[in-house]
Amino acid sequence: MSRKKISLILITKNESKNIEKHFNWINKLKNIEEIIIIDDYSTDKTKEALKKTIKNKEIKFYKRKLNNNFAEQRNFGISKSKYNWIFSIDVDEQPSKKLIGFIDNIDNNQYKNYSFKRKDFFIGKEIKHGENNSLYFTRLFNKKYGKFIGKVHEKWQSNSPTKKTNLTINHYPHPNLSSLFQKINFYSTIRAQEMYQQKIKTNLLQIIFFPVGKFIQNYFLRLGFLDGTQGIILALSMSFHVFLNKSKLWHLYQK
Repeated sequence: MSRKKISLILITKNESKNIEKHFNWINKLKNIEEIIIIDDYSTDKTKEALKKTIKNKEIKFYKRKLNNNFAEQRNFGISKSKYNWIFSIDVDEQPSKKLIGFIDNIDNNQYKNYSFKRKDFFIGKEIKHGENNSLYFTRLFNKKYGKFIGKVHEKWQSNSPTKKTNLTINHYPHPNLSSLFQKINFYSTIRAQEMYQQKIKTNLLQIIFFPVGKFIQNYFLRLGFLDGTQGIILALSMSFHVFLNKSKLWHLYQK
């Protein structure tokens, strides 16, 4: 079987620290022929860090405003790729050794999409419970069979079956609490705007009880308490995320 050529899509915004810490695996992927970076006008040394880290691969760097739409940002990157097969990942993620081996030996005769399990790490600890523990993400796919949808927490939507694997991607999304709260505030704003555009409404009861339900689900039903202090911080944070979503959505209707 001939070696398959793959384009890697990366969206960035002030990611120099993550690149230096988490992106050193990139040169181990033999099939990645080009790396397409869609940068939301970073003000740090993101571009320099990428050039320093990436070896012997074609780099395409585009500056493009995110405009509160992650799906469009990724789809733009895909439109700039020269190869049909795409590996989409974030700079705070690392594919496992087995996943790297899988990508380097990919056989696309049967499936056009592959999803992988993501392991989250928070303040030095792997999170084994809660809502994020059971999530799979389609990250390797043939671009001819789908597109990304969703302004935030975007997903690959395809008209072709997806092969679900147990190969893993390690995720290091929040190096500290400040980063966690900033992302919650940012993502909840985008999601509220998206729901408003879809004419979804909310009310006082949802603002009160949906966050409570989210906490019970994550901390008790999905055993978040077994993750110790990190578990309760995440459960409360996800509950607050829902509270902000609903509150911001309600506020949009008051303008």
